[in-house]
Amino acid sequence: MAAGMGTRFGHYTDLIPKGFISYKEKPMVIRSIEILIDCGIEKIIIGTGYHKEHYEALTQQYPQVQCVFSPRFAETNSMYTLWNCREVIGEADFLLLESDLVFESKAISSLIECPYESAMLVTPVTKFQDQYYVQMNEKCELINCSVNKDEIIPSGELVGIHKISNAFYKILCSEYEKIMAYKPKLGYEFQLLDVSQRITPMNVLKVDDLQWYEIDDTQDLMYAEENIRIK
Repeated sequence: MAAGMGTRFGHYTDLIPKGFISYKEKPMVIRSIEILIDCGIEKIIIGTGYHKEHYEALTQQYPQVQCVFSPRFAETNSMYTLWNCREVIGEADFLLLESDLVFESKAISSLIECPYESAMLVTPVTKFQDQYYVQMNEKCELINCSVNKDEIIPSGELVGIHKISNAFYKILCSEYEKIMAYKPKLGYEFQLLDVSQRITPMNVLKVDDLQWYEIDDTQDLMYAEENIRIK
């Protein structure tokens, strides 16, 4: 998911999209692509919007990459971007990632190897701001999530990497189509929760010792550079 404008980064994203901001001298999106390829992923779809040309240039360097442009990127959110990729995703199961993450390869291998058909990756709380808390039941199924940990009994913190079966994705898109006209700014995580609560459960995979960070602004970048131990 790489369509957003990254406005919280201020002038950093005047000329480049957020995914191209460097963490330890390498753009975040390049780090993600290289980890995915190292883990055996053969097709990488990037849902683009703001400054799409930077992502499209990656197709020359990485033949695994294909871009899907969302012309409504400025008026929509991540669920629309995910829905907009449906024709290219086709009948495949897939991993869903955000473009503003840094993480070690264990995040990908853990999801690939886990027994769940669809799973949301969480860890103990690591982020000092803008946390997104996840609650699961005794069957490791997603039952609630919130940006306010006092509203739920948190089991962990959302990483922003998921394993999605095609069957779950089709339900996700079908349900979204019913509300997209009046909820254009819906984040995909809220649609995941809605489907998990009402229709078919999504599992939660908790990995306790994972090194990762979501970088939303310059404070996050500074914190990650100083505290997250990823080469």
